[in-house]
Amino acid sequence: MIGRIIANALSREFDAPFVVENLGGAGGTIGAANVARSPADGHTLLVAVEASQTRAQALYPSARYDQVQGFTYIRNLATQRNLLVVNPALPIRSVAEMIAYARARPGEVAYGGTVGATSDIGGTIFAKQNRLDLTFVSYPGGNQPVTDLMTGTLQAGFFTESTIAPLVRGGQLRALAITALARSPTFPEFPTVEEAGGGRLDILPWFGLAGPASLLSAVTLRVAKAADRITRSDAFRAQIETIGASPIRDSSPEAFRAQVEREIPFWIAWAEEHRAQLR
Repeated sequence: MIGRIIANALSREFDAPFVVENLGGAGGTIGAANVARSPADGHTLLVAVEASQTRAQALYPSARYDQVQGFTYIRNLATQRNLLVVNPALPIRSVAEMIAYARARPGEVAYGGTVGATSDIGGTIFAKQNRLDLTFVSYPGGNQPVTDLMTGTLQAGFFTESTIAPLVRGGQLRALAITALARSPTFPEFPTVEEAGGGRLDILPWFGLAGPASLLSAVTLRVAKAADRITRSDAFRAQIETIGASPIRDSSPEAFRAQVEREIPFWIAWAEEHRAQLR
């Protein structure tokens, strides 16, 4: 969705069509590999996500590209937030009650998602910080873990706002907290996990623009300047806030590349710690 919003805005900036080609799967690594192999002529760009650019090396050994050297990083665009949610039938209305409930039932509280996604990572970090024995249920993707949470097959989840906002508003899921360092403008009534006493939990999926390695610097800067105007606009902010995202107003090719390089070691260490789960 963010890819389509940015493509439409770039079309207006350049007075030329930008066509979105969906190449999903394997945490975004299929699409990323396609761009890494493309000619560096400025005609093929990537809506880069943290899964494909910082976690691929650790989680997807079959992703045959270098996360840093295989791309020209142009600009980071936006972040999304995750919510810690539970099945509303449970007697849990706060993070403190969630921790107490799980401690009294070691191994019985299950959360679900895709291995290596924020739906998985959020749970592992939350459990470690609060000394909980939670059970992770792996899904290949899609909305099935959300459905299973609503029916009670799962008890908890760590899902993006764009995925579950209507379900929270409709009462099918109960949100407890935001898994970020600041509250959400979409749900300002919910505290962060840290505010609620559950430890520092900063899970922010991000979206940026990248191209193949060796993209001409003139092309990189031209696209970066256009993306800068877009991300600073009120129209872009209003559009992406409807899907639980916030614009990144300050970024550059150098800063974006440095961010990717900085995050990779964290995910390598995380993957090593959870190697048994990843097999």
